[in-house]
Amino acid sequence: MIEIAQVQNLLWGANAVVDAMLTALLVLQKNYRLYPSFFFYILLVDVQNILFFVTYRQWGFNSLIAWWIAWITLGVLICARALAIAEVCKHLLARYRGVWALAWRLLLACAVLVLMFSLIIGKHEWVLAVHSASRGLDFAIAAAIVGLFLFIKFYDVKTDSTDRILAVGFFLYSCFGVLNNTLLEHWLDRYSNLWNLLGMLAFLFSLSLWTWGLRLPRAVPTQEKVLLPGNAYSTIGSEVNLQLQLLNESLNRFWNAGAPQP
Repeated sequence: MIEIAQVQNLLWGANAVVDAMLTALLVLQKNYRLYPSFFFYILLVDVQNILFFVTYRQWGFNSLIAWWIAWITLGVLICARALAIAEVCKHLLARYRGVWALAWRLLLACAVLVLMFSLIIGKHEWVLAVHSASRGLDFAIAAAIVGLFLFIKFYDVKTDSTDRILAVGFFLYSCFGVLNNTLLEHWLDRYSNLWNLLGMLAFLFSLSLWTWGLRLPRAVPTQEKVLLPGNAYSTIGSEVNLQLQLLNESLNRFWNAGAPQP
C-alpha cells in the first residue's frame, strides 16, 4: 500500500518539473517581458523547490530547519502571488485606465485589510499570521476574480485568452486554499499531512493550466489607443460599450489617470 509520504514525494517532484517547464517556457517564448511579476512568482517557486530538496536531503522532512524554511518561503510567496494576480487584473483591464485606477486601489485596500486581520488573528505569532494571511489572500483573490469576470461579462470587455487562463488558475488555487486552510485550522493534528498533499495537487493543476496558457509567445502590446467617440458607438449599436466608455472616462477624470505624460 502506498503511503501518504510517498505520494507527497511524487507530487512534489511533479510540481518541481512542471514549474521548471513553465519557467523555461516563459523565457523561451519571451513572455516574461509581458508578465514580469508572474515570472518572478514562478522563479520564487523554483527557488523554494530547490531549498526544499536540499533541506529534506540534508536534515529530513520533519526537521526544525525544514519547518522554518517552509513558513518563511510561504510568507514571501504570498506577497509575490499578490503582485502576480494584480498584474493579471491589470492586463484584463488594460484598455480602460480609469477603471484600472479604481481596481488597483480596491486591491491594495483589500491587501492592507488582510494583513491587519492576519496580525490581529495571529496575536503577534508570525506563523499564525502567515497562515491567516494566506487564507485571507486566497479569499480576496477569489472574490476579486469573480467580480472582475462579472464586470467583463456585463460590459462585454474583450480580453486575451492567456490572461483569462492565468486568472482562472489563480482563482481555482485560491478557492482550494481557502477550503484547505479552514480544514487545517479545525483539524490540525489529523489533517496536516493530507493538507500538504492536497495543496500540492491543487498547485500542480494550476501550474499545468498556466503552462498551457503560456505555451505560445505573446507580443508586447503597443501604446493604448484612444477609445472611439460616443457617436461612433451609436453607429455600431453597442450601448453596453458606450456605458463602459462613459464609466472609464469618468474614472479617468476622477483619478487623473488619463492625463498626458510630460
